[in-house]
Amino acid sequence: MDKIFVMNLGTTSFKFKLYAWETEDPKVLAAGELESIGAQESAWEISYPGGEPKSGKTPIADHGMAFEHCFAILQADGILKDLDDLTAVGYKAVHGGNLSGTCLVDDALIAEMERVTPFAPAHNPIYLNAMKNIRSRFPGLTQVARFETSFHGSIPAPRVTYGVPYQWQQEVGIRRYGFHGSSHQYISQTVAKLQPGARKIINCHLGGSSSICAILDGKSVATSMGATLQSGLFNNNRVGDFEAFCIKPVMDHYGYTLDETLEILSKKSGLLGLSGVSNDLRLVMDAAAEGNAQAQLAVETLADNILGYIGMYAAYLNGLDALVFTGGIGTNSSLLRQMVCENLGYLGLKLDARKNDGRGDGCISTEDSAVKVWRLKTDEESVVAACVREYLHP
Repeated sequence: MDKIFVMNLGTTSFKFKLYAWETEDPKVLAAGELESIGAQESAWEISYPGGEPKSGKTPIADHGMAFEHCFAILQADGILKDLDDLTAVGYKAVHGGNLSGTCLVDDALIAEMERVTPFAPAHNPIYLNAMKNIRSRFPGLTQVARFETSFHGSIPAPRVTYGVPYQWQQEVGIRRYGFHGSSHQYISQTVAKLQPGARKIINCHLGGSSSICAILDGKSVATSMGATLQSGLFNNNRVGDFEAFCIKPVMDHYGYTLDETLEILSKKSGLLGLSGVSNDLRLVMDAAAEGNAQAQLAVETLADNILGYIGMYAAYLNGLDALVFTGGIGTNSSLLRQMVCENLGYLGLKLDARKNDGRGDGCISTEDSAVKVWRLKTDEESVVAACVREYLHP
């Protein structure tokens, strides 16, 4: 029986799901999360299907130690016998440069991820450190990466190409890659089951990090993020699309260095920078409701960003069968969904206000809507697990 431990890593967080296959349909044996890695004390929680979650606090220095800590608990609870009981660990890795799809973690993969770290400076170092730490602690354990760029390998060449000197693309890798691939792939597969015959889908993955994807016949044909995760929609504290030639005037006016400017664009912009309130959309919306004009502008600008991409992607798809909202914001903010959808009547889309205000997965458009609107929780880890198993059993 295959058992695959899938990791989803953040700067100071560690999330995992442990999958097992007795048949072709996997089941989740355990799921867990650690916070504040590197701090004096890290909070952790591990849950099992049908059982009460276990939790505690302990010092966790790095992501390799986080894996070791979780593995020890699973072993003590009888979920895993020993290291040999684990078929592999899988990573929801972000940027692999010239590597795409599902790949074995080896020296060549690590070298390529290090090469493209400037494209994903907030993400690649975390995964690289985890891969190296786990390889050092458990040298016999198979590690496999599924890159977030993989689902977007089907995008036509004109849509991944920037108007820059051609050799930049060939020599430096300056092109559109796209991210959140596991989420967009999961939604594509889910809509295919829920709405058979839906060929033209736009998925809005909206959360702390957001992107939109146009999907035709199950394949990505356009996505909002580009060479890095900084482009496309503006995010909780990342700038999104931005005019490159504005950088120098900002530096000259404020006396910033280039590194300081890029730090602001990547960590103090987006919802946080525009609203002046928070990087949490809920708090920004609360401030807007209380009359904060700057917060109101941030909310309206985000909705307009989303609307613009939907319009462009409907043109790319030559129509639209399904519009999906997923991610923490996408599934929870009924107001943002309403603000976007009320401007899509020209597509024959009609949002059902009562369904939109509800919770849980489901269709939230009216019965006579020409475009079905879905609110769906994504499951990126299940896609990674399935891809890792497929890689191990070609």
